[in-house]
Amino acid sequence: MVARTVGEQKPRMLVIGLDAADRELIERWCDEGLLPNLSRMRENGTWGTLHTTADTVHVSAWPGIFTGTTPDKHGLYHAYVMRPGEQAPVRPRPEECPVPFLWQLLDEQGIRSIVMDAFLTCPLRGFGGIQIVDWGSWTWFSGQEIQPESIRQAIRRKFGTYPAENHSKVGMTPPSDPLGFRRRLLQGVEKKAEVAQWLMESQDWEFFLLVFGECHAAGHYFWHYMDPDYVSYPGQAEVELRTALRDVYVALDAAVGRLLAGCDGRTTVYVVSGDGMGPNYSGSHILNGLLERMKLANVRGAGSDAVPAKARKGLSSTLRAMVPKQFRAMVSKYVLPRSVNERLSMHWKTADISWADTRAFVIENANEGYVRVNLKGREPEGIVGSEAEYDAICDALVDVASRMTNPANGRRAAAHVHRSSDLYTGPCTRTFPDIIIGWDPEAKVTRELATPEYGVVASGQPGYAVAPYYSGNHRGNAFVVAQGPTVPEGTVLEGGSILDLAPTILAHFGVAAPEHMDGQVLASLK
Repeated sequence: MVARTVGEQKPRMLVIGLDAADRELIERWCDEGLLPNLSRMRENGTWGTLHTTADTVHVSAWPGIFTGTTPDKHGLYHAYVMRPGEQAPVRPRPEECPVPFLWQLLDEQGIRSIVMDAFLTCPLRGFGGIQIVDWGSWTWFSGQEIQPESIRQAIRRKFGTYPAENHSKVGMTPPSDPLGFRRRLLQGVEKKAEVAQWLMESQDWEFFLLVFGECHAAGHYFWHYMDPDYVSYPGQAEVELRTALRDVYVALDAAVGRLLAGCDGRTTVYVVSGDGMGPNYSGSHILNGLLERMKLANVRGAGSDAVPAKARKGLSSTLRAMVPKQFRAMVSKYVLPRSVNERLSMHWKTADISWADTRAFVIENANEGYVRVNLKGREPEGIVGSEAEYDAICDALVDVASRMTNPANGRRAAAHVHRSSDLYTGPCTRTFPDIIIGWDPEAKVTRELATPEYGVVASGQPGYAVAPYYSGNHRGNAFVVAQGPTVPEGTVLEGGSILDLAPTILAHFGVAAPEHMDGQVLASLK
């Protein structure tokens, strides 16, 4: 328990997360005078670019911020993860994270916290503060839950439901109503700010964390409207769509200003993003074709007569193939409960793979390329039995992927290719892909990859035209801007990492960082 003298005023910290808000866009629109509140924070406080684990595995950013650890320690690196003993990917379970979230550590010290829409987390049992989980998150991993019950009822009575749809209702088909989606995202920013302001004013708190997910959604689906160099830039579009992404950032800036106005002189404020957003030039949707060309995978179930019956395309896959994809997506989007939708989605992602003659397979990802070896003893239907064969497959994949090019311009397609075991050694690595491919956006891959050995491998559609239909996609570009009674004014933070935020927040409250944390205290921010 943190000791305080009688009458001592408790320090406060407000952390505002802007999910996938891009540092370059923030800087541009600050310079253009469109983000006055963030501009003032930069002038009156400290601004800095942060190194981020999202450069390699993009979904790991927020869990890294919340735990101060690398992805191999917290295990929350992607929307679909593998588990030894299971053949298909599954949704990650934040409640199984082996390291604690920082507000759990604060709570153990008697520091009262309010946590709202923290991405890829879960309700904590026995928590002494307020938790709002997946109320207005872009992607749900735990499902909506608000604790305590009195707060849930008050939010429902005063504010109703969050107005914008989450990823499960958008990513299965292209947004059919982009103007309406823009409007609902703007309404979402305003309503979330209203709820947060009410909580700040009506509840006792020392640490308040909230995450706005609206710029994440807007970055994925509005990028092409504003980028004339992007391949799907429409020749004609409504003015509101041309500025839709910028409009969301402007609304978020106004929300930041509104929350800053509710802070007193003892409150330190961080605004932070763990990664950014740029044009979508991922080639991950082409990798199944490449693995087939390399004779590593049979993705279509078209194996030889020697393939056992149990490994051939099953009845569910056959029936699925008879139902038009667009109809399946509409049923999932509008009819099925979320839990059922998720189970079907996980099954369908690998339903067409003939495991008996597949030695490596793709873990679906709209950003990085993830390939996992079908390893005997790890995967229930694994066929790669020896360490030598495993190493040979991994070496071949790294070699081929490192030399892939976009045949349209001759540029190397990948900025980096790694065996995950060369990067990570922590306790969660058995859930990881074996090969991680980071695409180079300058290569502008859309539908083709070329290799000297296997020729040109093509997808029928460019990446933005296949589910989840992103025209914008993740890139590093993480940042923090901070102001407060002890934060230096008008300074630039250099060399910081997203992993430094958790130990720095703990230090602000006089709590020592546990040994498992990988970050360091940023003395200028605490």
